Amino acid sequence: MQSIIEINEQNLTEVLQLSQQTPLVITFYAPQYAESMEFCALLTSYAEQYQGQFVLGKINCETEQMIASQFRIQSVPTTYLFKAGQALDAFPGVLDEATLKQRLALILPKEEEVKFMQALDFLEAEDYDQALPILKEAWELSNKKNSDIALLYAETYIAMKKVEPAQEILNQIPLQDRDSRWQGLQAQIELLIKAADTPEIQQLQADFAKNPTAEIALKLALQLHQANRNEEALQLLFDILKKDLSAQNGEVKQEFLSILSAIGNNDPITNKYRRLLYSLLY
Repeated sequence: MQSIIEINEQNLTEVLQLSQQTPLVITFYAPQYAESMEFCALLTSYAEQYQGQFVLGKINCETEQMIASQFRIQSVPTTYLFKAGQALDAFPGVLDEATLKQRLALILPKEEEVKFMQALDFLEAEDYDQALPILKEAWELSNKKNSDIALLYAETYIAMKKVEPAQEILNQIPLQDRDSRWQGLQAQIELLIKAADTPEIQQLQADFAKNPTAEIALKLALQLHQANRNEEALQLLFDILKKDLSAQNGEVKQEFLSILSAIGNNDPITNKYRRLLYSLLY
């Protein structure tokens, strides 16, 4: 789809229909008036900068007098803002950049909505690692109030079989937004937890309960990490490091750091346990 269109009588209806799906800015100008041309150039630069977030339709009043008459244009530039097929705003004259951005905000998607759509593109290609930081940013931009973003964020972690961060996100969704989709994701988490509760983990947990040594903890933490139960693994190792930072000749700290490195910076658990480790070091 073109983001900048010269409008004439032949394509006017088609361009107006575009505003059903994409925000539309229509500006009326006249080449003989430098002020209108300068404002038209500013809008053009914004259309390019916003990369398809709105369509800019330009109407030359000198050649398209019928359209200008239809819109009752009395001065140039005059600009209309359309969204969902409706004209939401119109203003004559030139606006400074700050005021123009303020007016455009009426029809433009919010920044978190733009991020959400970017993440969807990555998820369509099953590129979860690229989608995760974008979803995290989108959710934070919404002050963690947009539950649609949160659900997709949790769903992405579930697709990666990372139960703990997914559960942490679902727990922050308000009760009124815990719909059938939330329930479905919760059910998927429960299935993943059951699948991750292997006989090896159960046996090591029983052994550790009887004999809580660093040696058994290392074996159990490794199994938990392989089952994507990273928070349990890190907490287990951290409890040992709190008592002895050099436990098992430094192997406990090394495995703790290896798990942090493996799960990566996009996982919220990483920052939590990195801070906890720093609290022991410093």
